Amino acid sequence: MKANADLKYGRPITVSGMAYAPISELGVVFLFGRLAPTLGFHVEYIHPYFPDCIARHKGKLRRIEFELWASDFGNHGHDPKGADMIVCWENDWEDRPKKYRHLEIISLKPSSGALPRVHVVCSNKSNFAELSTSRVEWNVPSQTQKGDLVLMYRSAPASAICDAWEVVGPFNRYSKHNRQGRWPGLQAYMKRLVQLKRPLTFEILKRAPETRNLSIVRRRFRGKSDITLDWFPIYQVLGRVFKMVEPFRADRVGVGACIILIAS
Repeated sequence: MKANADLKYGRPITVSGMAYAPISELGVVFLFGRLAPTLGFHVEYIHPYFPDCIARHKGKLRRIEFELWASDFGNHGHDPKGADMIVCWENDWEDRPKKYRHLEIISLKPSSGALPRVHVVCSNKSNFAELSTSRVEWNVPSQTQKGDLVLMYRSAPASAICDAWEVVGPFNRYSKHNRQGRWPGLQAYMKRLVQLKRPLTFEILKRAPETRNLSIVRRRFRGKSDITLDWFPIYQVLGRVFKMVEPFRADRVGVGACIILIAS
């Protein structure tokens, strides 16, 4: 079998029999099958039409519809009276319309041990002022989810990572020439986790042996990127810059690592 460069993967999870988070409804069904006993479900049958599943949960027979995102239930035009529960990867529908509020939503993400991902986004001098607050709406990569870590790289004259943010939502997608005057694409609300005592400059990252060959460094942090796989070497350099005494561990990624940084 030839390697397929177009294969897409979700974030790593810690569920026996499944390595990565689902990126489709079919993946949600499989993950639910792995987690059903732990979550107290006893499946009676699954079929390829609405609702997808009938199962007992807490002594009651429940009509279940599987979705990748909870809001897909409404996007797919399902009759809210035809189901009791949505089982999804992530619940992005807390503010759903009144006619859907009777639906119980079970998100599988909290039970899967999913690790947060780390992103870097770039800002330029013209929008530095927006970053003076503790909460901001900003462009993020398309796979960003709540709980992810965002490193904010400020371009010239700063040319440095100056702060770290946690994605808290909600998410908004803006079209070109939108009335709000927002940059087009996916944006999310973020809260500042830490303002670095000393900026992590491009020059430091360019010279450090751990980071000088990273693609994000060679590109001078242009645009927005998922850098989860590059986080550990960047974290190592952060440790040296801040003289952190905490030993480095490859499994400390994302927000958990940032909390150690804050406490240092």
